[in-house]
Amino acid sequence: MDTPPKTDITAALNRVLATHKERLRSKNHWAGLAKIPATTVLDAFKGANSTIDTLTKLAEGAGLTLAELLAYGDPDWQVQVKTRNTFRSWTIDEVEGLIRALERRSGPQDAGAS
Repeated sequence: MDTPPKTDITAALNRVLATHKERLRSKNHWAGLAKIPATTVLDAFKGANSTIDTLTKLAEGAGLTLAELLAYGDPDWQVQVKTRNTFRSWTIDEVEGLIRALERRSGPQDAGAS
């Protein structure tokens, strides 16, 4: 059984910084937005094991959720980010409509199928 590719935190941080440069400006500025020491941010960029708390604060400083920040580290990060940005703008009614459409499309499952 193949294991899914691992999220690359360092790549995610570099991609977020590059794509959100106008807001984040620099690693030091991002540290200020995240309200964490600059050394903690620099360590994260060097690949040090960052805590979930640190990554969450970095995400919030960038105006993202932790899941959105981590999407930048996926091998297919561009698709992940585009998809998250698309669904982020949807209303709850649009999401519920999509769920209903998918449920109708899948239809009742054949009990004898394996």
